Parts: sequence; structure tokens; C-alpha cells
Amino acid sequence: MKKVVIEVTKTRAGGIRETFGATIYAEEEKERSVRFTLYIPDDMLDALIYQTDRSLPKPARPLWTGLIPGYDTQDSDDDRITLIEVSTPDFVISPFVEKVRQRFRETRTRSDTPIEKILAETENYTEFDRNRFILAAIAGVVALIGLFLNNIGIIIGAMLLSPLLGPIYALAVHVAVGDVKTSLRCIEMAGLMVLMLAGIAALATFLLSCVIPLSITPEILARQDPNAVYILMALLLGFATMTALSRGIPEGIAGVAIAAALLPPAVVTGISLVIAPAGAAKAAVLTLQNVVGLAAGSILGAVFLHIGPRDLFSQGLSRRFIRQTFWFLMVLIAFLVIVSFLV
Repeated sequence: MKKVVIEVTKTRAGGIRETFGATIYAEEEKERSVRFTLYIPDDMLDALIYQTDRSLPKPARPLWTGLIPGYDTQDSDDDRITLIEVSTPDFVISPFVEKVRQRFRETRTRSDTPIEKILAETENYTEFDRNRFILAAIAGVVALIGLFLNNIGIIIGAMLLSPLLGPIYALAVHVAVGDVKTSLRCIEMAGLMVLMLAGIAALATFLLSCVIPLSITPEILARQDPNAVYILMALLLGFATMTALSRGIPEGIAGVAIAAALLPPAVVTGISLVIAPAGAAKAAVLTLQNVVGLAAGSILGAVFLHIGPRDLFSQGLSRRFIRQTFWFLMVLIAFLVIVSFLV
């Protein structure tokens, strides 16, 4: 159950009453605005925001708990008054609320996660986060130890620790909404993280080789064998991960799939640069195959789940950006398939 507070100017209050009259729990009239309080089932939230968006004249936009870039710098008094605030009460006891819940259950067709919530979840992954990169570096070192010990348990432990999911997930979401600038930042973050893993693995391998003899284990050899099948695997993992996250499955569980595809090959690339240069190119190709496959699968998942902007103009722009991105990824996948036969 969600508590939704909608505050608008008095001139716009009529549209809210008309749209949500059957679900309005309380109405409070202020000097310049009217505040409506609603209690609704969680699954009803996306439809509510969409209807409110249509009922408010542009440029007023629905707010996700007051979160809009540059909102505080807007000059319009009407825009400052317009607000949607969403919270989750511990429990609600009310015959009226129970009737709303029952009516929704009878008419519900499917469950959606509001795009505002999805975008808010990806915000932290679009910028450099030192702590997240430190965690990725630690995961890379743990994976390196597991690879040299040929210990699959340690490698899996590193996957659980690795935060590689975020940039891929954020990329798919922002491609789906047509945000080119943020999509490029997500690519930058993902690229930096993979390059950092390879660099740290190379440095750690060099330092270890000065102290103890190092050998190529079966776990390392397995990541020096690029194959087109891995692209298909990455596509499926990306699609499944996007579906899982959009349905509320915890990131720690869904992220293991991304880490499984990216962490060991990236670390093996760094290892190979130091003690097996002949296999470095193969490990790098495998890493790229997985990165591209995961990105393509995640974007396909976002499209399948109808993740995207609300207004029609932005939807047209996002579809064009998705098509351009998709064709670019297909060309890149074809190139990597060819390269996998040559290295």
C-alpha cells in the first residue's frame, strides 16, 4: 500500500478530482493550493502517475518524491506548488482504503514499476563512485586468487561482491528512455570498471610473479576461449537481469549474472597480459563479447517490458535511439563473432 500526496494550484484541482475522485481519501484546501491524500495498492502507482501527468498542463511534470533535476531553480510559482509525494506507511486500517484495494484487484491486468522509480534506482550508476570502484577492485583481486587456485568457490564469492551490474542496467534504462547523454556516461562507467579490473589483475599478477611461480590453471584457460555461444549466453543473461530488476528482485541476486559474465574474463585478460600474452587477445575478445551481449540483452529486456518515457514526443525519440543503438550493437556482435574465429 502506498500513500500518495498530490498538491496542485486551485485552478488545477478540478482535474485531479475528476481523475481520482473514487480514490481520494482526504482533501485539504490551502491559501493557494489544494492537497489530496490517496491510499492505493502498490501496483496502481504507475497508472496513477501517468493519469496525473496527463491531467496537469505542461510544463508541469509528475514528481517522484520531489525528485526532478533542477526543480529548485525553476521560476514558475505554479511549478513549485505542483507536487506528487509517495511514501509507504507501516499499515493502514480504513474501510474506504479496503474498498479501493478490492476494486483495483477486480480490474487489475498487470503489474508495472513506474519509470520514475526505475530511473531513480539507476541514478547512482551514471556517475563515478569511488566506493563502488574500490569494491570492484577488491572483487577483482578475490577473483584473481580464485583463478590461480583453480577454486570455483572463491570465484563465485568474487561475483557476489562485484558491483558490475549497475552501469549495464542503467545503460539499458537510459537507452530505453532515449537519454543519449546519460547512456554515454553509463558506457564510460562500464568501460572504466572493466579496464580497471584488467589493469589491477595485470599489476597483481606481475607482483605475485616476482615472489612465487604462477601457472595457467583450467579456470584461466576456460576464459581464453572466445566463442559465439557466449554472446547468446550474455544476451539471455542481460534480458533475464532486466526482467528481474524491473520486477523487484534484489540487485545482489540479479547482479551475479552480470558478474559471472564480466568479472572472470576481465581479470583473465589482465593475467594473460603478464604470464600468457598469447591468450590475452582471446580473453579480451571474450570480455567484449560478454559486455556487448549483456548490453544488447538488457536493452531488449527494457523494450519487451515497455520501459520508456510517458509523453508521445519523447517516445518517438526514444524509439529512434533504440533502433540506432540496436543496429550498432548487431554490427559489433557480428564483428566479434568473426574475430572469435580468427584469434
